[in-house]
Amino acid sequence: MLRTEQEVPDHVKIASFIFLDEYRSKNRDDPSGIVYNKFMTLLNSELKKDKIDLRLPHCWYRWGDEVVRYHMPYLYWDHDDPRYTTVLWKGKSPRYRVDDPVVLRIKEFSGRFIDKYSGPEGAEMAIDKVYEKAPFKFQNEYRKMRESLKIVKNKVPPDNYVNSVVMPLFKNAMDVFPKEFSDIGDIKKDFEEVFGISAGRGATVRELFEMAEDFWFFFCYHLRLHPKCRENVPRSTLDIWEEAIPWETEMYERGLQNNVHEFYNGCPPNPTADRLLEKWKKDTDEFEKLLEAYPDDMDDMYEFLHGKGR
Repeated sequence: MLRTEQEVPDHVKIASFIFLDEYRSKNRDDPSGIVYNKFMTLLNSELKKDKIDLRLPHCWYRWGDEVVRYHMPYLYWDHDDPRYTTVLWKGKSPRYRVDDPVVLRIKEFSGRFIDKYSGPEGAEMAIDKVYEKAPFKFQNEYRKMRESLKIVKNKVPPDNYVNSVVMPLFKNAMDVFPKEFSDIGDIKKDFEEVFGISAGRGATVRELFEMAEDFWFFFCYHLRLHPKCRENVPRSTLDIWEEAIPWETEMYERGLQNNVHEFYNGCPPNPTADRLLEKWKKDTDEFEKLLEAYPDDMDDMYEFLHGKGR
């Protein structure tokens, strides 16, 4: 006889429903994607202490530990506001026993989480809590540098801010870059050189922030694939993530070349920058020839090549 959902409860689905329902009831609004992710991953960690495994599909990515949303079709991620994503329940409510011990633990944790992490500062506090469990020291050290840039990117920074604050944090992070990612070690070294050159050649805090984010996003394509950084992710999903790596690598390297072209003037000479600049010139020449041959079709490609609209 087939077992019903009530006999084999999907506690990930049930936890999502309980949290979204209680959050809206208490806050008269839906939680952000960041807050929902932090609830689910912290709940997962909490229950594991008592040897309760939710079988949550999750991975470390750009903003910490997060669920693999593709495997949670009962959720709707609202991106109407590009600056803020909210999570809503869709479809029928899950069936579950109110006296299920795991459900009781979920409800208790949900109440505590909502009380502690609601409000304007709640998301950042929840992120801080999640990052206490980051698998690699680099994640926390690099986050400090990213935050130092984020805080002042829309302001006039204090005198010597980049040299006295940003660059020491940058060095601390890159010094603990995990050896487990040696396959992108050469790209990491290129980024270090280009970031340092740009900082020394007058790049604004906003420009440095964008460079730092570009590298972080690139790194996270690799981070989520590491066995320490994921759980319950099917092989089919990992294959899709792996297939994206060559394209993302090419796009990231092109961005580095654009940065070298913008900030490096050859003085003092730098072998890394010279190599990247030579690659930029070669690619530019090739596309210029295409532009001459197909002028009506190449406007978008020309803007892309020169780093516009990225």
